[in-house]
Amino acid sequence: MKNRLPLLIPVALVGLAGCATTVGLEATPYASDPTCATMLQATPDEVSGFERSKTTAQATTAWGEGASFRCGLESPTPSTDRCITVGGIDWLSLDSSDPRIPQNGGDGTWTFISYGRVPTVEVVISTEAVGAGTVTDVLTSFTPAMSQATVERECVGLTDAPLVLDEGEADDGTGDENAIPGEDATRDVDPSAEELATNESTED
Repeated sequence: MKNRLPLLIPVALVGLAGCATTVGLEATPYASDPTCATMLQATPDEVSGFERSKTTAQATTAWGEGASFRCGLESPTPSTDRCITVGGIDWLSLDSSDPRIPQNGGDGTWTFISYGRVPTVEVVISTEAVGAGTVTDVLTSFTPAMSQATVERECVGLTDAPLVLDEGEADDGTGDENAIPGEDATRDVDPSAEELATNESTED
């Protein structure tokens, strides 16, 4: 029995190594953007107690079942999607029915896409990661990474958005109370947070 003990130890270690979590994430179209590598290095080592996990796609990282981060998405166009600003970073909050929701999004998660910064990033946050806090608390941890991206646009309030005029109608500078900015309605994510005032994303 004593001679067998040393042989059992390395076998046990191999078994433990095989239990490391790997999160399956979809590849992004601009994953090769060198800025993505810089941004990934600036992401936190842990999110709400969830430690970093391996992922299956370039320019991505994850924290177990707590959150995921994908860099190099298509840049969102100006719209009236729900926009929140956290730590100086603009994020679009995707509705649960939005076709841009990734495979690891959906029930029990919030999905955000950065707006106005290149490269574009998607962050998925689970209810477990939020815990007793707020979604914006978790989003704040990604501010250092997002600060590496180039700013090209920003979200503005609905009252500051340019008016959409009917074809052939001239803007006399006085405005038109019947003209509406953008196209689609938006939704609340966390009504308790001050950052959740309705904004419209638009070009400068």
